Formats: sequence, C-alpha cells, structure tokens
Amino acid sequence: MRSDHIIFAGANLSSGRKPVTFTALDMDLQVITLANWSINEALACLKKYPEVLLTVNSPDRKATVVKSIDFKHELEHAGFMFMAEDGPHRWIETDSQKCFQALCEKDLLPRRTLEGRIQRDLILYHEGVQIDDPMNFFEEITRHKLMHGILPLENLHSSKELDALVAAYVAWRAVQHASLVNITGNVILPVRE
Repeated sequence: MRSDHIIFAGANLSSGRKPVTFTALDMDLQVITLANWSINEALACLKKYPEVLLTVNSPDRKATVVKSIDFKHELEHAGFMFMAEDGPHRWIETDSQKCFQALCEKDLLPRRTLEGRIQRDLILYHEGVQIDDPMNFFEEITRHKLMHGILPLENLHSSKELDALVAAYVAWRAVQHASLVNITGNVILPVRE
C-alpha cells in the first residue's frame, strides 16, 4: 500500500438499526468521518476510498458477535482482504480496550464512565489524533451548570466512538510506524514506545 493516499478506518459493532460506529482518519490523523451507520452505509463509504486499511474492533458482548461476523462477511464480499494479503482494501481486527491499555501509562478507568471517556479522549489526543482537547470539557463546567445538571458532554466522544477512533489510529500506526504494532493471528495491537 502506498502510505501517502491511504485512509485509516475504524469500526465498532453494536446492536440496533445503525450498528456500525465508523471513523476514518487521513495521513495527518485528521478525523474525516465519525458516524453511526448501517452495515451497508459503512461499506458504501469504505468503497469510495481508493485505498483503505480498516481495523474492526472485536465484539465485547455476545449480542454483537453476530453483527461482527456479518460485517466481516460483507467486507470480504465487497473485496476487502485480510491485512496479510496485498491489495488496496484491507482489514484486520483489534481489541480497543487492549489498545487503550497498551497506550495508557497507568490503569484504565471504566470505559463507560465520564472519567473513563475523558481518559481515553486524552490518550488519543496525546497520540496525535486531531480531536478537540478533552481538557476543554472542564472549562465549560460552571457552578450554575452543575447545579442544573448540565454537563458539556457533547465535547466528549462516546465509548463506541472512542473504540472506533482507537481502531483507526492502530491502522494508521500499522502503516506509519509498523514497529509500534504487534500482529498476532488476526489481531493487531499497539506496543508502547
């Protein structure tokens, strides 16, 4: 793959009408797309890129295993090949929680808590992913907002978005800094620098 025109994508599968939380990053780690889509919408987006490396997050619950299998089957049907093969459209699997743990210097906070989301946003920001500084969240908190139960949560990514973002980041790392990833079987994970 030519690394100067490639798109780095991440997908996290869940249940529901729009089960794919999808993101795409460019060479400079700018977020091109971050959306919740159906499997068909995600595939349509992926097909429009001439070169893409997609990292699919492993399902974390039994309820999402079937969606994950369906998505991978549709990827292969759309011409995506496993990363070990050569071609312009490739995919591989990852485990987002293990990715965050590898990138974190200390213990991870629970992923669905406010603190855990801020921590994961900070990890991605520190790694160079072009997202808003998560510390801006604290500038928006006032006594008035807290008294009225208003928190600026729109400035933070959801746990599903964070999982898709770290998956895309690992795809970027695989091309730009191959020595900083470890591929074991079908799974790719970052290694600490």
